[in-house]
Amino acid sequence: MAKRINLFDQDVYDKHVNEDNKLLLEDYVMELKSRGLAEKTIYQYTSDIRAFYCYLYENVKNAYILDLKKRDFRRFFLKMSDNGTSSARINRFQSSIRNMLEYAVEDDDEYDYEINAMASIKGIKGEKVREITFLTDEQIDIILNYLLERELYEQALYLSLSYDSAARRNEVLQVEKNDFVKNNMTNEVIGKRGKKFKLFYFDRTKKIAEKYLKQRGEDNEKSMWVVGKGSNVVPRSYESFYSWVVNFRKILLEETGEVVNLNPHSFRHSALTNYENGTHSSLTYFGKKNLGIDVLKVLANHDSIDTTQSYLPDKDEELLMGALGLLGGTNE
Repeated sequence: MAKRINLFDQDVYDKHVNEDNKLLLEDYVMELKSRGLAEKTIYQYTSDIRAFYCYLYENVKNAYILDLKKRDFRRFFLKMSDNGTSSARINRFQSSIRNMLEYAVEDDDEYDYEINAMASIKGIKGEKVREITFLTDEQIDIILNYLLERELYEQALYLSLSYDSAARRNEVLQVEKNDFVKNNMTNEVIGKRGKKFKLFYFDRTKKIAEKYLKQRGEDNEKSMWVVGKGSNVVPRSYESFYSWVVNFRKILLEETGEVVNLNPHSFRHSALTNYENGTHSSLTYFGKKNLGIDVLKVLANHDSIDTTQSYLPDKDEELLMGALGLLGGTNE
């Protein structure tokens, strides 16, 4: 029988564990509750992460989890394995920690975290790793057409702008309505690390914005995203976009029969990927076949091309098969 090690210490957690780590977990738990996860599932995730935090206090100088490198996580799982911990328990810990880190990547409003250090750590005995969802241009069209046919113009604008600009959710939230239809750039928004820039968008997004603003009517609120009418208009909350994305999942399921676990960050990944592979519908605006990695880096407002590359699908296998003449299913 596998040996079970007890990592969690309530006294250590209460008195010593890094407060930034605790705050991240609290935010993540609120997100899980908003997604409707079962209390038992949330409890299990929380227990695993709290235990890992105690390990960090005892072994990694109480480090902030978002500062850890891949090797730090590997050492932890190797230690668990060496102590006889079962593969199932190690895999569960990996899943709990990995998913919280992915939440930190997605939550642009709070966390300056671009790459999930756990993303490429594989589970034991084939644990299924949560994969990034890349949407095709056709899938974007399916959702957009569904929304436009039902005159859900605000949701359609959010999707089209996110897909054109490859912007993060918090950056899109800062967009203002004034002169939007006249331009191809938004007002200045603030991204990660306090960087200031404008978001690019193209003809389809402008046309949707025109429909939405006409439907919305006159009001004094400058934000593009609002709830209410006339004098009762107020800006939407950050959470509105997530609820829309949940609806987009349902649309794809209804229209295609496919279960697609997209999230707000999927549009950023998908935009960069489809600009790079030449399938993004807005490329016709430029008269370009595709965009190079150097241009994508600027569009995404990344500090390095390595970060931009991490947003694109891994092509190592494709490159190898091409070099060996194996693409197209032949090996002659």
